[in-house]
Amino acid sequence: MKSEQVSFKCSECGGPSGERPTTIEYYEQEIFLFDPIICANCLLKLCEEYAVPCANCGGAIPPFSQVGVLKGDCGERLFVHMTTACNSVGSAFHGYFGKGEIRNFVQIEAC
Repeated sequence: MKSEQVSFKCSECGGPSGERPTTIEYYEQEIFLFDPIICANCLLKLCEEYAVPCANCGGAIPPFSQVGVLKGDCGERLFVHMTTACNSVGSAFHGYFGKGEIRNFVQIEAC
């Protein structure tokens, strides 16, 4: 029995995306992206364009990452990595950071 190879198209450029998940390294962070389907070259470009600084460590938070959401002054939203090193006690919200914007986020604890 032959195994069928499924080919995926990149949702950004339309070219072949390679194997699932798309895997790249960005500022010493390994990124494994299952959804959306994006090729490695486009994912790197998206990281360079849409990554935001972590309010805690200053490192880059790439798009398509789980983030902690902190409320800043004047209603701004600050983001932190969802790691034990960066997720501070004050991070009461959790969400998914997409291409340059936070998607729906929820309160995970009452302050």
